[in-house]
Amino acid sequence: MRKTYGKPLPGMKLADLSGKLIVLEGTDGAGRTTQINLLKPWLEEQGHAVLDTGMTRSPLAGEGIRRAKEGNNLGRVTQSLFYATDFVDRLENEIVPALRAGFVVLTDRYIYSLMARAIVRGMDTAWIRSIYGMALVPDAVFYLRLGLDALIPRVIFSRGFDYWESGMDVFPGHDMYENFRTYQAALLAEFDRLSAEFNFEIVDASKDAEAVFSELQGKVGRVLGGDSRKEYVAKKYERPFEIVGDLWRETNVSELEMLLRSAAAHVAIYGYADAGMNGNGNGNGSGHRVAQAK
Repeated sequence: MRKTYGKPLPGMKLADLSGKLIVLEGTDGAGRTTQINLLKPWLEEQGHAVLDTGMTRSPLAGEGIRRAKEGNNLGRVTQSLFYATDFVDRLENEIVPALRAGFVVLTDRYIYSLMARAIVRGMDTAWIRSIYGMALVPDAVFYLRLGLDALIPRVIFSRGFDYWESGMDVFPGHDMYENFRTYQAALLAEFDRLSAEFNFEIVDASKDAEAVFSELQGKVGRVLGGDSRKEYVAKKYERPFEIVGDLWRETNVSELEMLLRSAAAHVAIYGYADAGMNGNGNGNGSGHRVAQAK
């Protein structure tokens, strides 16, 4: 039975969320985005419909967060509430509908990053955790752990130091390099505590991207081991015309689109067969199409 960390969102029926929620966590520079970009097409090749999401992608709050951070004067309480708004909007309008449609949801960071960042900035731990009580407990959290000595060269030779990633708002100073070390060390320590509490699966992110991807393939495959696309689609579409009518009445358009995309992904991999169609192929016979593996 799917669970939340506190009280679910109004109207959220946990029993209906048949998809899988898989989280990739870790500090900046750990390679999360690279791995999600590898995992998504791989999962789709296996016949899974996939949604990928991440921080600041909410249409409601994402752009506002980016603009607010440009001025380097965003307060820690406002920042925490901004990120919480972004998360809840994506949870309600992206993650939950996708899980209801049977998708695999890959998320680049989750509430753990949000909590770690806030706690390092001195926010009250009980309060910051309470505002994420509606969050769903993931099916798996893979913590791409990268030590400080390996992290610094990656950042220097990629995008360079950033005001917020260097914790300049937390540890005021003129030396961004030293601030980066101090802030990231504190963040790593908090992630390690969260990892022990929430049972993250630790992945050594210091290895090359291909080796990390190979390890994640095995771990994700085990999470999805009991999830048969053939059985799922056959169940969902054994009465396609009646079900589409029911969905139209009971779900919003985005949820219906996700469910139909899930069926399309299955058909692209496994194909389908016509059953009960009349001889002229116009679909007016007494039967209907049934999703069926080749």
